[in-house]
Amino acid sequence: MTKPKGYVLWRGLSPIDRQPVVAIATMQSSNRKTGNMVQVWILREDQDPVAAIASGDDVTICGNCPHRKQADGTRTCYVNAGQAPLSVYRSWKRGLYPIANDLSYEQITAIFKGRKIRWGAYGDPGILPSHLVHFYNSLAIGWTGYTHQWRERFARWSAGVLMASCDSKADYDQARSLGFHTFSVLGISQAVTINAKLCPATVAGSQAQCATCSLCNGSRADIYVAAHGPSARRVAYV
Repeated sequence: MTKPKGYVLWRGLSPIDRQPVVAIATMQSSNRKTGNMVQVWILREDQDPVAAIASGDDVTICGNCPHRKQADGTRTCYVNAGQAPLSVYRSWKRGLYPIANDLSYEQITAIFKGRKIRWGAYGDPGILPSHLVHFYNSLAIGWTGYTHQWRERFARWSAGVLMASCDSKADYDQARSLGFHTFSVLGISQAVTINAKLCPATVAGSQAQCATCSLCNGSRADIYVAAHGPSARRVAYV
């Protein structure tokens, strides 16, 4: 039998607005920056990601992220929801991803053994149950993850596990005071005003990838990158 390309890790209600969410792990990735990590996609169950952005219902999985679509129509999120997130959603709707809980512990262990996990290839992993993330992290050899929900009580479990996504020096200071390591997105060519390391995978000529780096596992360092993606010019770290 052909190996599944992914698995449903969890279905439940978002702590943000109690709307239905599905978390799906896909097992192969050609993402140049991350490398071949397990990618976890966090999606509305009842709307595809493009429709959820258009309706504003992506708040269920993105919460207070300032990079969501704004009232003036601008959106600074680097993820193109019409590409991989939409493809994953459609594949799930077609029943292509088995439910991980239907497998034995031995089967799950074999699937994740020797792998690194990227929590939140789309969607905010801070909304997931802590036991879910801790369980799969215990099987993997490493992980990355970022949350804009670090101020929320429901996401406080993620200090030391996920990086606090920060969009200003005030964010950085507050997140550090709450026990988080931070991931900051600076404007293009903006001066660095925080005590953080540049993401190795963004250094010119570097061969580093998230799959070979462990700095963004929530427990080691504060990291920054320059804004990237089609809306990068609209990002500023103030």
